[in-house]
Formats: sequence, structure tokens, C-alpha cells
Amino acid sequence: MSATLRTTDTTIATAFPWLSSGIIDHVNVGHTIGCTADRVLDRHEHIFLEGEKQTHIYLVIEGVVGTYKLLSDGRRQISTFAYPGDIIGLDTVGEHVNSGEALNRSVIRCIPINSIEKLMRNEPGFGQALLHLTANELADTREQMLSLGRKSAAEKLATFLLRVARRHQAVDRSTGQSNQTISIPMKRSEIADFLGLTIETVSRSFTKFRVAQVIKLVANSEVEILDINRLALIANGDAPNCLH
Repeated sequence: MSATLRTTDTTIATAFPWLSSGIIDHVNVGHTIGCTADRVLDRHEHIFLEGEKQTHIYLVIEGVVGTYKLLSDGRRQISTFAYPGDIIGLDTVGEHVNSGEALNRSVIRCIPINSIEKLMRNEPGFGQALLHLTANELADTREQMLSLGRKSAAEKLATFLLRVARRHQAVDRSTGQSNQTISIPMKRSEIADFLGLTIETVSRSFTKFRVAQVIKLVANSEVEILDINRLALIANGDAPNCLH
């Protein structure tokens, strides 16, 4: 499945599907917005840099965007992978506290801040939609904090793969069975910077999952989940029993 927001208009927008997508579990709200424009980004092209003044928020239409912070010694911590349907910049006041980088070819819809402020004043439904989105982001942040602080390398990677699968709806909720593959456009180094691991540790963990027949590495950017139940057990702390 391509990482694309399903919308009838992905050019310069007037009828704006704010949080709507047939493949994303977000609130479906439609509004008419002027002055928005879509921007095509190449891999590793930045949308904004840490410290820059915020003028827009950004809706991901296609591709995946990573937001990250650099430490003084050059280490990088990726805090978010934003997929189609995600809005970037709602947590910013005044200036960006992170940098935003396209991890593959991406299309980003740029929405002026003043448009958001007008909608929040004039459209109660839009404010409710933003509250719903913010609650989901807080839940993801709590899960990421737990993963970074307490989980082993295998548990972190399993949690990451499950999150990607949920976002791609690779797991059928009614049966618990996985589809053929999930797309992972991030490089191993980017996954490592998100999980707080080294590239070597990420690669070893992928190999362990493959040898244990939990996953199949179809390509560098594609993974087939062979056993979703074992993957969930690993994510929840039963890695020793599930990888042997």
C-alpha cells in the first residue's frame, strides 16, 4: 500500500480534508481554506529547522516525515514519524523546537497559522477534531517514552513494527491476521535514532526476528509479518520465549 492520503484534491487546496483519510483512524472534518499549498519534498529535504519561526502547520499527504532534535555532540533523536493524515506543528508555539525532514519523496500541505486560529474561533467542530488528534499524539508519546525508557532492543523493534502495521492497517482488526507486507521507508539508521539504539543493534534484532520466523524481510523497505501474535508478545516483554 502506498503511503498516500486518499483525497480528491492534492493540489493547491480550497476544499480541505483536514484530518480525513480512508486509511487513517482520525476524525473526518471538512472545511474550506484559502492560501494552502502543497509542497513536494525529495528524500532528506527539510520542511523546517529547529529554532525557525513557525508560520505554518503541515499535513502529510504522501510519504513519511521525521521530526528530530540534534544534541550538542551531533547525536540525533527522532521523536516522530508522521504518516499521511498526520499534522505536524500543532505542538509548536512561536518557533519550531524540532527539525522536520522528509524520509522519502513526500507531499506536504502547508496551512498558514492564521487559518488555524480563525477555524478554532469560528468552527467548534474543528477545535474538537484538534483535541482528538492531540489526545492521540499524547498516547503515542507515552508509548514512545515507555519504549525508550524500559524496553529491550527486541521489545522496542517489535513495538515499532506493530505501530507501523497499525498505521498501514496491515492487521485486519476482525481476524487479527496480517496482510502480505508493510512498507518501512525509513533507513536502519533512522529506526535506530527513533528507538534510541545503534544501527548494529537494529540490524541484529531484525535478523533475530527473521531467524525466529516472526517476520520475513522482503526488501530493505518491506517486511512481511509472519506471526502477529508472537510479535505482540515480544513487544510486551516475552522476547526470550518468542525468539527461541
